[in-house]
Amino acid sequence: MKEILDILIKHNIICKELNPVKLNTRKKIKAYLGVNIKNEYCFILKIDKKSRILKKDIEEYFNLLPDINFRYKKKILITNAPVCSKTKELLKDWRVFDFN
Repeated sequence: MKEILDILIKHNIICKELNPVKLNTRKKIKAYLGVNIKNEYCFILKIDKKSRILKKDIEEYFNLLPDINFRYKKKILITNAPVCSKTKELLKDWRVFDFN
C-alpha cells in the first residue's frame, strides 16, 4: 500500500482515504477505492505484470472488478509493464502511471 501512496503523491494525487477491494482471482492485480482531498472518488488498479498489457487482458480485468460506480471521477492504472496501443484507446479516461 505504501508504494501506491508514493506513486500517487509523486503525481500530485493525495488520497485522504484508500481502501483495498477484495478480488477473487489469483492474478497479480490489486484494486483500491479512495477519496482525494478535493472529495473526488478515485478508483486505482495496480497490475504487476512482466509482459505487455493487451486489450484482452484489460477486458478480463474489468470483468473481475466490481461495477465502477459513475461517481468515481478519477480512474488510475498503475503498472510496470508496457501498454499496447489498442489498450490505450480503451483506457482513454484513465490515467496510466508506471511504478518502475
